[in-house]
Amino acid sequence: MPKAQLSPINIKSRHHLPLSSTRLPFPSRWGGGTLILAALLLCRGALADITTPAMPASLAYRPASPTPGNTFLPRSHRPARRILLVDTSHCTADELDALLSLQGLTSRRHPCLWLRDKDDDNNRFVERNLVDKRYIDQFDIVSDWHTLFRRFAWAYKGAVVPDPELYRGDTVAANVAGVNDLIVASPELASKLGIPVKVDLRGRFSTYAEALDWVWKTYHAKLSHRVCLIARDLTYPASYAIQWRATIFWPSGSVDGAAKSADPAREKALVARIMSEMAPNSAMLGYPWSGDGVGVGEGDGVELASRYGISLVASDSLANICVLSGVPIKALAQKPQPPAPALERDKIYIALAMSDGDNMGSWRWMWKDFFENKRYGDFPLAFGIGPSILDLQPSVAEWYYDHAAPNTEFIADVSGIGYMQPGSYGQAFQKPQEVLNGFLDWTRLYDGKLGIRTLRTVDGGDDILAAYAARLPDHDSLFADMGRDDREGIANLTYTLPNSSVSIFRSVTSWRYGKEGFLREVRDQVGSSRPAFVNGFVHIWTFRLPELADIYDHRDKDMVFVTPTQLASLYKQAIKRGWTH
Repeated sequence: MPKAQLSPINIKSRHHLPLSSTRLPFPSRWGGGTLILAALLLCRGALADITTPAMPASLAYRPASPTPGNTFLPRSHRPARRILLVDTSHCTADELDALLSLQGLTSRRHPCLWLRDKDDDNNRFVERNLVDKRYIDQFDIVSDWHTLFRRFAWAYKGAVVPDPELYRGDTVAANVAGVNDLIVASPELASKLGIPVKVDLRGRFSTYAEALDWVWKTYHAKLSHRVCLIARDLTYPASYAIQWRATIFWPSGSVDGAAKSADPAREKALVARIMSEMAPNSAMLGYPWSGDGVGVGEGDGVELASRYGISLVASDSLANICVLSGVPIKALAQKPQPPAPALERDKIYIALAMSDGDNMGSWRWMWKDFFENKRYGDFPLAFGIGPSILDLQPSVAEWYYDHAAPNTEFIADVSGIGYMQPGSYGQAFQKPQEVLNGFLDWTRLYDGKLGIRTLRTVDGGDDILAAYAARLPDHDSLFADMGRDDREGIANLTYTLPNSSVSIFRSVTSWRYGKEGFLREVRDQVGSSRPAFVNGFVHIWTFRLPELADIYDHRDKDMVFVTPTQLASLYKQAIKRGWTH
């Protein structure tokens, strides 16, 4: 295979991919098997044919006013003691839109409505935890959800009718609904529910770009400038967007951009303008990719938002955050770790650091399988976690902290309070460093609340890592890169920066050799250097706990597995003894 194809396949970064157009689909949210390099390479450049429009730049940085409670994302009031549960598994899209609207609007006063898309263990897990921890008393199943619109008529003023012929017409209507306290509904459903139609959007716009431009110009002052949602249609996070009047948008890609009412270049320019007028260090919920060529894509979407000081909180399937964000948990403490093993001159110390914990949905279904596996706790593991989980679903985070083994450590994932590209962050501003400093201040605040001492960046040169280290002096280390970059050898992957006590551990591993190649890659990079200190990046959609147990069971005699905190402690000891290279 050509050398270019053997370069690191970095799902969450464009920085290290060798070709000019490096957008990748995001199999880490949709597939759990071994990645096939050829397939990924064919998918790059899905948007290469879309002309990048001129975008606002050279913005003046003005720190945003604090949110109530000084939270990164807005949080609801404490939920009602008894929550009304609606089974939405049999609802039509029109009916779900109406229920999402009602959930968002009622949550402004008192979160009390829960929407369950299916009765499975993932949903039951979240629901049981709320009751077990006494955050609510019980769930009351609603047999006829239509009655809720009479019961909560105080929450809305009427209905807004979306244009069914306009691609993303329901998201346009949701923006109007959030600002004007309306229910998104077809005329037929509005009539059935007895809701008067206040705004009818049918036939008003010929393109989605025209509609989005109208939304922003008309409601600019009323829409939130602290949070937005990137969503192709109204899925479950839309209720939170309606609750907080967050702008919902979706710049199309090469596939959905072929729709009659789509205009990818103009849509991207409009989204850039919206972002340029939002407060820096804001958050974008949702996800910018919805299939091959559908949406602007992960790489382009994150980079675009990063330019305007906005980070992504991956949450495209996250339900009921209107309720969960009201759970009154302000901080969580990690369990005390055992002391690091004794430093020995001839050992390789490896911290297994699992990726993609910033994906808020995975904490409801994937990570629980790790914690409930019989091998969990047999060896040290580090779980990447998005610090904003403390705002959106603190009770879910609490369950993991409560059930963590002593040799489990949570580290910040990627690249701080939200997912962003460090090299692009704030570049639309006159002074990007001020924007990055604001981001890192949020990160330090939330890492402190979660007892986090290690942070993984997507990538970044030493200048960026130095900025992180300077702003995060209470962190032990930075685990840089999502998969090994082009640097060869442990000496280039483990070091300290001048005038800094924060250790830099660049990823020593990727997944280039498949599931059986982890230890091989460690050996290749470490060579004869001893002692060696390894950031063992684990691509979690390739490796699950049985594969990690297999790595541990087949370790070499000189390999010792540790937590990131222990790794940093051992490395600092080695520096003092002059044992580093």
